[in-house]
Amino acid sequence: MTEQQQVAAKIWDPTLYDNTAQYVLHYGEDVLKWLAAKEGEHIIDLGCGTGQLTSRIAESGAKVTGIDHSKAMIEEAKKQFPAMTFIEADGTDFQVDTPVDAVFSNAALHWMTDPQSVIASVSKALKPGGRFVGEMGAKENIATIIAAINMAFVEIGQEPMPDIFPWYFPSLAEYATLLEKNGFTVEQAAQFQRPTPLNNGPEGLKSWMKNFADPLLDPLSEEDREFVLERTITFAEPALVDDDTWFADYVRLRFVAVKED
Repeated sequence: MTEQQQVAAKIWDPTLYDNTAQYVLHYGEDVLKWLAAKEGEHIIDLGCGTGQLTSRIAESGAKVTGIDHSKAMIEEAKKQFPAMTFIEADGTDFQVDTPVDAVFSNAALHWMTDPQSVIASVSKALKPGGRFVGEMGAKENIATIIAAINMAFVEIGQEPMPDIFPWYFPSLAEYATLLEKNGFTVEQAAQFQRPTPLNNGPEGLKSWMKNFADPLLDPLSEEDREFVLERTITFAEPALVDDDTWFADYVRLRFVAVKED
């Protein structure tokens, strides 16, 4: 594997994220309905980012702890919500002092590419009968964007994905099977297409890539990185533009799973 083929570690920019990815919060509100948090419950928000949805969960009267692997995201969450608890920890091996009623996760699990370890950690954190509620990228998520990036990579002599694929996008059947093998009963699940509007035309797709595709872009030289950004926009435009609005071709997996007694 060449130096360029090495995937850079994901480094989050909280300001860029909050300013350009408001749709994550917008669509996350709907996932909260599946969580149905209750007053007095103790809930973990796994992959909490800057804490926006963590705060929403707390409005139910639940005690919420936000967990994220990114130090920068946790620091920003603490600044925005100083009265709440946020912990820097990895989804594959986080621990709690007392088992909780629910673990919630929105738009984060697909960044945790060892799902077996994540689900095992979630199970350990939950009470018997506790629920695991989440939404993540599913199979074929951002397929058009990935194809466009691949075409741009080829033009600079870069090996395409999946050799350097930084995400985990399972099918509903794959993830449900993994949950069941780890002692969960899947009570509700859906896999669905959700084309997501991006603001500012082609610049919106460029912001998306800077936010979420930086593990692929950061190993490149500055010149190659800018070339890939521009060529990805060119290649993706025919499929991702509808009536002058740009979309990210999201496919989502949403679920409620209950830990068996």
